Amino acid sequence: DPASVIDGIVPSPLSPDVVGRVDVTTTFVGQELNNEYLFGLFFEGSEDNSTQLIGTPSTVTVQSAVVEPPVTAVSYIAEMVFPTVNMTVPLQIDMFLAYDDNMKIVSYDAILRRVAEFSAYTIPYLAPQIAKELNTTTTNVTELIQLKTATDVCAVSTQYCTGANQQYESNDACMTFMTALPFGETWQGGMNTGWCRYVHKNMVKYRPEVHCPHIGPTGGDMCIDRDYIEVVDTNPFNQTLL
Repeated sequence: DPASVIDGIVPSPLSPDVVGRVDVTTTFVGQELNNEYLFGLFFEGSEDNSTQLIGTPSTVTVQSAVVEPPVTAVSYIAEMVFPTVNMTVPLQIDMFLAYDDNMKIVSYDAILRRVAEFSAYTIPYLAPQIAKELNTTTTNVTELIQLKTATDVCAVSTQYCTGANQQYESNDACMTFMTALPFGETWQGGMNTGWCRYVHKNMVKYRPEVHCPHIGPTGGDMCIDRDYIEVVDTNPFNQTLL
């Protein structure tokens, strides 16, 4: 139950100094940030009554696993639920994990296998419902996804990013910026795209002072342009996965 971790009812499985990397987004450092990303992202999405571009994982089936303490490699299929269209779609995720002496995860490296195909499969099913919810007659899927992203991100920004955390002059200014910003490809969830800001919107309520910049015009330190060579060559982990 992700809510129990976020609320502190159940201890986090992550080490205080955990470093996690997901291939389609970016690197997250520290327990609090990783808790928000791994648990809060999906919990907040599951609580929203509107159609979400990110499904909620339900059951998980392990396909393969190799254990060589303190490192584990596992590949599993998560059934991603999209309740507004009554659809469940499998997504395979490969992970390398390293544990500390207290059996807490201190490093993890995750790869979302065939995620571009996953997105290409799900979006056409979501688009008509999104159009209905947004009360628009357009059938252009690209325009729909961009409008959905802008609507959701700007609603979060208007509600939570106030005072010193304010990112846009108004909701209209946010919509103008977001509808002009490219949504991006599935692998650009950690770059200067609408997709990256959509990923981060679910974490804003936990710590607006940290996450509001991520959905703002600058993208903070998360939704930014990145150099391919630097991303590939950088090893961010505190503990080796070898």
